Amino acid sequence: MLAVYLSYYVPALAVLLVLFSIPCTIMGYRYSIVESVVFLGVMTAFLIIIKDMVSIIPVLTSGLCGVSMGYMLKARQPATDIVKYGFLVTFISLVGVFGVYSKFFHMNILQEFADYLPKIVQTTMDTYKSVGIGGQDLKVLKSVLDQTVKFIGMSIPFDILLYSVATALAGFMLTGLFLKHADIPRLKPFSQWTVSRKLVYVFIVAYIIEAVLHANNTVYMVTFNILLALSAVFIVEGYSMLAFFMKRRGMRPWLQVLIVLISLYIPIFAFILMGAGVLDSSFDFRHLKRKG
Repeated sequence: MLAVYLSYYVPALAVLLVLFSIPCTIMGYRYSIVESVVFLGVMTAFLIIIKDMVSIIPVLTSGLCGVSMGYMLKARQPATDIVKYGFLVTFISLVGVFGVYSKFFHMNILQEFADYLPKIVQTTMDTYKSVGIGGQDLKVLKSVLDQTVKFIGMSIPFDILLYSVATALAGFMLTGLFLKHADIPRLKPFSQWTVSRKLVYVFIVAYIIEAVLHANNTVYMVTFNILLALSAVFIVEGYSMLAFFMKRRGMRPWLQVLIVLISLYIPIFAFILMGAGVLDSSFDFRHLKRKG
């Protein structure tokens, strides 16, 4: 409840609402799913009472993710299954919340968000004009902002997937830090993460379909978001492979962190890592799949 109030004054603290899965997971693990559901219900009721219909979205979706992960954690399910089903619960509940808002409150949140983006561009342009920026510089800036808005509007399905994955994965990993002395299932070290070779085939097929049928808006939208999602997966695998070989070379932890931080500021590095992730998924350079 304190996090809700703090997020009004410090918007960056709104991330605490997304991490509401953590207390729900811990409560479900230490006690039972009933206590976890009651805890989530009380928080949701509190948000309804204060009419904070925006905060309900991250709290309810991440909270339901936490309820499912706490139940599975208590049942000693494998860590990968806990994260997988946590993702599914988050995704389904998020889509369900959008449906409820549209059905009962006549609020199409996604459409309102897409309609609001051009207003942000116009406000930004007015701000730059007020400080004396104009001419060609202003045209270039507007072109960049328009392309960004177009990208955000087209990538909304990907953003929903990304939110669901991040909520489940971050919630589970941070819960592990709070329960570091508990005997609970753990994910593999990041340097050993890998994905199935089948995703490479899906990536290639989606790329071919997009190239051939890019004139069809529906097909382009679907393949565009599939390629975005798979690109993110392969970038993560690329970072995993980078961590594996840095660790194998005996690099000091601070140097590994420094290299990763520097890579985040070099756009071309993301494409290199994505390519490395695709190749590693295909040829298993780390021999992780052979070892099981």
